[in-house]
Amino acid sequence: MKKTKIKISAEIELLIPELIGAFRRFQKLSGPDHELQTREFRTTCENVQKIETAFEKANFDEEFYSREIIAAYLLYHFPVHYGQGLSRLGELPFVPKRVLEVASGLAPFSLAALKYGAQEVFAIDQNEVMLKLGSELIGRAGYPITMRTWSYGKDLFPIPGTFDLIILPYCLNELFPDALKNSEERKMQFIQECLARLNPTGFLLLVDRTDQRSNTQILKIREHFVSKGIAIQAPCLCKSFCPALDSKSPCFAQREYEKPYFIKELQRGAGIFLNSLKMSYLILKSPHAKWPQLQNEASLFRVVSPPIEHHVGKRYYLCGVNGKGKLDLSIAEKTYDLQRGSLIALEGRSKYKMVAAPGKPLPEIDETSTV
Repeated sequence: MKKTKIKISAEIELLIPELIGAFRRFQKLSGPDHELQTREFRTTCENVQKIETAFEKANFDEEFYSREIIAAYLLYHFPVHYGQGLSRLGELPFVPKRVLEVASGLAPFSLAALKYGAQEVFAIDQNEVMLKLGSELIGRAGYPITMRTWSYGKDLFPIPGTFDLIILPYCLNELFPDALKNSEERKMQFIQECLARLNPTGFLLLVDRTDQRSNTQILKIREHFVSKGIAIQAPCLCKSFCPALDSKSPCFAQREYEKPYFIKELQRGAGIFLNSLKMSYLILKSPHAKWPQLQNEASLFRVVSPPIEHHVGKRYYLCGVNGKGKLDLSIAEKTYDLQRGSLIALEGRSKYKMVAAPGKPLPEIDETSTV
């Protein structure tokens, strides 16, 4: 199925009135449907800060699941994670028909899958309050979704069958805290079990924060499964040892978008300084699948840094099939379309050709076509 062309900022903007309405029903409050009242705004910003601190410290205590925290997550993190989901799902080569979001919370990534055209979407989480609120919100948006309560350590999933896409969003530190015995081993085993529930052409999407702890965790997961022969759909082209992990450098996605005013105000009030959608992520392919087949892959590189001032102009750091690379552009070069995550073909140290913009699928060779 052909994917719909989606503008992330516009989709988030359209969602905000629905979020405010859901917030008021959930909190049993009255007020305008297009903005928060002053007291509501201040309380929401305070709780957004608490959520950010909990994610940063990987400390998910009982307060993290209070109604006030859930309401703040609804207004800020839900639309941001929805935008991230739209961005990451845009990198898949086809629209997944059957999708499962694990430890979903309010299920923003499920909504992103539905927006792209997924036909069967399931969300599972231990928190019944969040599932009910997420189900109401997604239902009012006009999409069908099946939600089930689930807690790690019992059945693998309460949904039978295999999937075209399984999503693990911001949940690994919650499911496998450092204090858990054999945490690392159990985490890898769980991911392996998720991979086993994919269709032969399916994908496993992991999304997390960009702080050093979370980013390193994603890179280590990448290293573990590549060593076991699992192919990667995105963002990596390199099929061997991770250059970023080797150099202890961060490697994450950054998607520019026009932030809605509502999101800007919440970030200002909560002291969050983000100019883009940033996330650590990894899309693993089914154990039955091969690495993406690309033409002239040795010349292809992913841009893994913002432009850095250089004595000749701008420098970009790259990562390709054979590891690291650099691109130096003079001041006269037009670089407005070259962002972190862009896929380019290097034509010399200072020349390149754009192959795919950030958030777009790889231009894979159709092996079924004939010349």
